[in-house]
Amino acid sequence: MALPIHRLEWTVHASGVSDIDVIADSLSWLIGDEEFVEVEKTQSYHNTPMYIVHAEAKKRSDARRSLPRLGKSLLDELSTSIEGRIDEENWLHLRLKLDELVCGNPTLTSPHNPCESVKGRMKLEVYPGDIVEEVAHRLLTEASEIATRKGLPEISNSDDAND
Repeated sequence: MALPIHRLEWTVHASGVSDIDVIADSLSWLIGDEEFVEVEKTQSYHNTPMYIVHAEAKKRSDARRSLPRLGKSLLDELSTSIEGRIDEENWLHLRLKLDELVCGNPTLTSPHNPCESVKGRMKLEVYPGDIVEEVAHRLLTEASEIATRKGLPEISNSDDAND
């Protein structure tokens, strides 16, 4: 059965001194395709340079390929904490620790944790009569099974690619 997801988005707000290439590479790895990553340079409220790095799988097929890249343990952890993560428009929200992601280890964090984070959200494929929490649980359980079968997350080592 196909994963009940419409789209998947990741966003990082980074300071002007951050290593944007590393952050963009990490989001490329997470989303599964560097074509889905955009970097925008802008000014912060205090007029200092900052970047918004955004990765988006707009097609269902791309989102379905991308989600299992989070790995079994993270998807299982997310599945047990669905309550409070789904908004009225059926988006499931999560945050990952940026430092852990750039090391190839996607790890959940809370919005109240002061660490730099990657904001993620996935649009659930919900139809009339569906219970949103059950759809989210099914999505995460099936994605976890796919991650297990495929041995995800596969950690890419950029040092090997540069040799």
